[in-house]
Amino acid sequence: MAKSILLIRHGQGDHNRLFAEGKTAEALSLVDPGINDVGVKQAYDLGGKLRELMDGGKLQLDLIITSPMKRALMTTDTVFGPSPPCPVIVSPLPTEHLDQFIIELGDGNCDYGSPRSAISSQFPHLDFSLVKEEEWWTLNESQSQLIERIGRFKDFLLSRPESRIAVVSHGRFLTCLVGDDGKVFNSFWNCDAREVLLDKDGLRAGELLVRVEEPW
Repeated sequence: MAKSILLIRHGQGDHNRLFAEGKTAEALSLVDPGINDVGVKQAYDLGGKLRELMDGGKLQLDLIITSPMKRALMTTDTVFGPSPPCPVIVSPLPTEHLDQFIIELGDGNCDYGSPRSAISSQFPHLDFSLVKEEEWWTLNESQSQLIERIGRFKDFLLSRPESRIAVVSHGRFLTCLVGDDGKVFNSFWNCDAREVLLDKDGLRAGELLVRVEEPW
């Protein structure tokens, strides 16, 4: 039986806003940015829509997995609130893709994470047991390495006992995960929630798509 995976991109951060304004160098200089006021509103709006679906019996979740980047953690907290509907775990597998192209545009700091000791102290209510390294983020990751990491993430999802899982992640990672890379740079808008179905034969589109905002 296929697992239902709800893929959620984080809310808008200042790096997203700066990219949209053409201020690439400024965007890339921000280190592990969180979500800004627009991103908080997006996340609250998404949380409201998901609660309506859950209250109406149209959505159930057994587990939430979030990237350790600050914008993903803040989005997770804002979308699901102080009493999430199921356990939340932090995993570095769905973190953002930092490649040489981004590094060559600027420092690429926006796709560097914060050290485990620092970020876990900011979110002490979350389970960081799967984050084993102090510097856990990717660095100069090739496309083939990204594809390999996506494969490991799919295997991880399939190995879990839960059948209905939400994943809070990032635009480029999610775009590549669903096979949209090469068609568009980013097929997920901020705080998009898109269902996919995953089994041993692969990944395919589900029925649910929740969109709360215009693309950045």
